Amino acid sequence: MESDEATSVAYNVRITPRLVLHILGPYFWEKFVEQVRGITPVTLFLLAFQFLVFRLLRIEQPLSIAIGMCCVAAGLMFFLSGLRLGVMPLGEDIGGSLPAKSRLGVILTVVLILCTVATFAEPAISTLKVLGAKISPQKTPLLFDYLNRRTGAVLWCVALGVGFGACNGILRLVKHWRLKMAVLPPVILAILLTVLAALDRNAFCLVGVAWDMGGMTTGTATAPLLLALGVGMAVALGRHNDPLAGFGIITLCSIWAVVFLLAMGLFHSWTGNFMSPEEAEAWLAANPAGEAAAGAANVLSLIGTNLVAAAQAIIPLCAILLAVQVVVLREPVRAIKQVLVGIAFALVGLFLFQIGLERGLNPLGDQVGRASVISFSGKEFADLVPGLAETGRYGAFWGRMVVMAFGFLAGYGGVMAEPALAALGLMVEDVTGGAFRKKLVIQAVAIGVGLGLLIGLAKILFGWSILWTLMPSYVLAALLTVLGDEKYVNIGWDSGGVASGDVTSPVLIALGLGAGTAVGASDCFSLIAMASVWPIIIVQALGICVSRAERASRREQENRGRQAAAN
Repeated sequence: MESDEATSVAYNVRITPRLVLHILGPYFWEKFVEQVRGITPVTLFLLAFQFLVFRLLRIEQPLSIAIGMCCVAAGLMFFLSGLRLGVMPLGEDIGGSLPAKSRLGVILTVVLILCTVATFAEPAISTLKVLGAKISPQKTPLLFDYLNRRTGAVLWCVALGVGFGACNGILRLVKHWRLKMAVLPPVILAILLTVLAALDRNAFCLVGVAWDMGGMTTGTATAPLLLALGVGMAVALGRHNDPLAGFGIITLCSIWAVVFLLAMGLFHSWTGNFMSPEEAEAWLAANPAGEAAAGAANVLSLIGTNLVAAAQAIIPLCAILLAVQVVVLREPVRAIKQVLVGIAFALVGLFLFQIGLERGLNPLGDQVGRASVISFSGKEFADLVPGLAETGRYGAFWGRMVVMAFGFLAGYGGVMAEPALAALGLMVEDVTGGAFRKKLVIQAVAIGVGLGLLIGLAKILFGWSILWTLMPSYVLAALLTVLGDEKYVNIGWDSGGVASGDVTSPVLIALGLGAGTAVGASDCFSLIAMASVWPIIIVQALGICVSRAERASRREQENRGRQAAAN
């Protein structure tokens, strides 16, 4: 009898571009449509207000904006897929293995480096790089210096603040600190620095930028990495059953970013180490806007500049993650091919998003911001709308009310479309045992974002000082933190991070700059900051009400129990 022999089967499958497209096409199309659904409500809302309320039936460079918005959707599709495939698995492995193999000092050093570098990969952070040309060197020379000559230094300062905040969050996790004890000191420090900066004749212009940057730094790239590290650390420390263990890290990163940027601004103001208006004019003469515009119009220049910027953000982060895995933890990288594909996707995604930001999101928000002024002023629209009154379409006062209502509806409707808000609502309902319902959380956060934008636009349109808008808001948030239950303090502070998405942040900044430039405001920032703090206030206030209702319900049940026992 013949011995059994293993039968080998050879497959000769030719991998063609058509076959690859047939296999991967449905996946990418689904992800692309998912991003389009997230962008479409914001875009349609902006266009509807411009056409129907402001009644200005024109969009400059519509084809360029449409292509830019498509680049935003494609960029987010590739970027998020790259994070899931390459960056997040590495973060979870490091978070799970680091506590078991390293001392606390090594853990904090790794977290500091990782979260600092991750900030540069944030899609929304690219907004900072395109704002410099819109700043007046005569009104705000320090801000002009920061957003033109010192953009890199500003990014490093903010990134170090994020890294420091991440270390603060990890220490809280290790030491079992309550969030109240961890968050109040940096909040108080940020408030003090804000008051000092607001009263400084040079640094006052940095207050809104600093608080806006704090809201933008913990987004698509940094937040998942922080959560992956936090979850891994919680499991390694035996706190995987603690539902509040993962809260607070994102909040601490945002606040410390504000502290670091304000401290740097005060240092440069007090030492006089920044460009004077005359030096800024000379700098502009040496770097004329015409050449910059010509370079932007050149397709090869646009591609090259953004590709280099994306590579500088993604490659160092992934290199550090791989180095920690191999050198510090001495573990092999699992599914290395998948990780490399994820890194490539993240690189392509950030590259496309930056192009879309420059060509789509920023121009659209800026145009709608400038168009909103037609509600209360007709000076710049006389040629476009014959017979328009000097007080615009709705009068000087009511026209401003229309713009503020626009801000409220934009904030309310925009955040309702955020997937992160639905996820937060489910988490809160689970943590509170159903006492704080998902629908109530969603409505509270959406109303908070709307109120924040309404107040922020009122500040720009009426020329209010940031001390009378931002500071009372954060003082109120801090007071509610002292009075509130720890559970709802955790929920409230992290709810503020939902408002600043990769799409909404650039649009809000462009909207504030457009409206502020039209009315001659010297400080056009703080919209993101206001949209971040008011959800914290509303959620914590509701949390106090829910806690009191819970205590009243328990007392009533105890009284009924005693009465039943007595009978």
